[in-house]
Formats: sequence, C-alpha cells, structure tokens
Amino acid sequence: MLLNPKEITRKPESAIFFLIVSFNYLEIYFKVKELAEQVFYPVHLESPSLPRWREEFTERIGNSFGEETRILSFKRRINRDELPELKKKAIKIQKKLEAKDYSLKLIPGYLTSHNVVISSSYDDFHRIYLFQGVFAEIVYKYERLDLIPTDSSPEFFSMKDVHYFFTALRDFHIANLRK
Repeated sequence: MLLNPKEITRKPESAIFFLIVSFNYLEIYFKVKELAEQVFYPVHLESPSLPRWREEFTERIGNSFGEETRILSFKRRINRDELPELKKKAIKIQKKLEAKDYSLKLIPGYLTSHNVVISSSYDDFHRIYLFQGVFAEIVYKYERLDLIPTDSSPEFFSMKDVHYFFTALRDFHIANLRK
C-alpha cells in the first residue's frame, strides 16, 4: 500500500525582477532608469534597444506604446508575491513622467528557473488575478532546454533579441542559484 506524503506549503525560490520600458524619448528612458533605481533596486543588467513592444488588444485603452523598448533587471531578487506592489510603484513612475512622453509604458515582471511572468492591470483569459488590481501572465516557459513563448504571449516575446536577453538573464539566474 502506497502512502501519500504529507503536503507542505512553502515559499518558492526568489526571482529576478525586471522592468520592460516602452518609450519614445531617450531622455525619458534615462529618467525612468534613475527613478527605478531609487524606487526599486540598483540595475544589474540593461538590454540594448529591442524590437518595439506592440500593444495587445486587451491593453488598447489609453495611449499607444513607444517606438523604443528596453529591459532593466535589478540586483535584488524578489519574492514572487511582491509583484502587485512593484506594479503599483511602476504605475506611479509612469504617471509621473507620462506628460513628457505619452507613450511611456512600464511592465514589471520576474524570471525564475522555469518561467517568465509579466504583470498587467488588465484582465484577459490567459491572466491570473493576484491582488490589488494586478494580474500575472506567463510569457515564457522553460522546456526542452529553452525558453518557449506561451501561445498567448505577446508577439514581443517571440522576437530573437528579446528571447536572447531573457535566455542570458535565466543563465545568470541559474548560475547564481548554485552559489
């Protein structure tokens, strides 16, 4: 007779926090980076200019996204349950600067050894409600030794440069888990 082991709940491993920044004006990007380091943590890795983030149907409320996209990852690892609070802080930064760049959008997320998750303030069939008006969406899953975009991931995550950035960030994450 097989016995079921006792089910135990525990907090998952920490994750790498990142911020996707969509903008039109480079000076606004540098201001976002400065404010993000004050509000969040020191930047660890900064992507080069990436393909333009295209808005999804569910997010076509308000202004369009910028012509430039970059990603900032931060030194301090986060607990995954911090994502709603980090999203709210990102919205405050965005509101502070949107008069100077109407296209500014900040999309916080986190990376673990087996997936990449972004946050949103809009509901959709493939998003899970967390709390405080914030939803989470898995955009990459780690499968067959590679990060694979999910069927519902925004097109941005299928682009070669974006995939390369997140793969490098995951490699860094895995190397530091072993330390």
